[in-house]
Amino acid sequence: MGVTSPVPARVSAYYRERYYGNRHSFTAQFCNWRRRRLVARHASPAEGARLLDVGCGDGGFLDTASHAGWSTVGVEPHGAHGNRNHRIVSTLREAGALAPYGCVTMWHVLEHVPQPLEYLRQLRAMMSRNGTLLVAVPDFGGLQARVFGRHWLHLDVPRHLFHFTAPSVTRLLDAAGFEVVRTAHQELEYDWFGWIQSSLNFFSGTPNVLFDALTGKPRRVGRMAAGASCAAGALMAAAALGLTAASTLMRRGGTLIVAARPRSKFPLY
Repeated sequence: MGVTSPVPARVSAYYRERYYGNRHSFTAQFCNWRRRRLVARHASPAEGARLLDVGCGDGGFLDTASHAGWSTVGVEPHGAHGNRNHRIVSTLREAGALAPYGCVTMWHVLEHVPQPLEYLRQLRAMMSRNGTLLVAVPDFGGLQARVFGRHWLHLDVPRHLFHFTAPSVTRLLDAAGFEVVRTAHQELEYDWFGWIQSSLNFFSGTPNVLFDALTGKPRRVGRMAAGASCAAGALMAAAALGLTAASTLMRRGGTLIVAARPRSKFPLY
């Protein structure tokens, strides 16, 4: 496991408008559809069952989960970004008042948490006995991370405080009172685009130019440079898809997705 050091005194300064933007841009619907299917594989919404989405952002996945039959709650410490359709709170303590939860999701959140073990223990205490936890994190042990190093798109320091590998996630969940039931090694759009943008970062003095363009963030380069990045990205698309497939088969993709359940020896709802 990697650790970001030093941690800025005011990490919140790195979570402003440039960070959020249109987080998934044109892939938003696909991303939420894929995650809904993943939840359905491991948990089903009994009548009144609650799903907690930690780090819910604009609440896009809460919309999808709600349509699938879940009663939804979101945690978003940096603001709910205008979504008024769901119960969105700022802290785990507030979310705990609405427990128990039949499913808890953490889509690319755990790497941002200053004390991940304590955070997971708090979540376990909020879950029903047969609840499911789904965690997605960038894979620090995957091929993308190894090939690109500091140019890797999903490294994202200093916002990412911890950089997990499959063994470190498993040990962390075990220490928090969970049993891992399944591990996957790919999120298609994250992995595919990770190969493209990380390659461009390797050759560019300004990182994430294509990502900024696709998500509507303010440009940090001129129009010609941004256009060249878009053209180069399009040319790499097919090769990146092949690399995504290969790294997934090797179980060394750019993303880890872990499904876990609370171990029965711990007191739960």
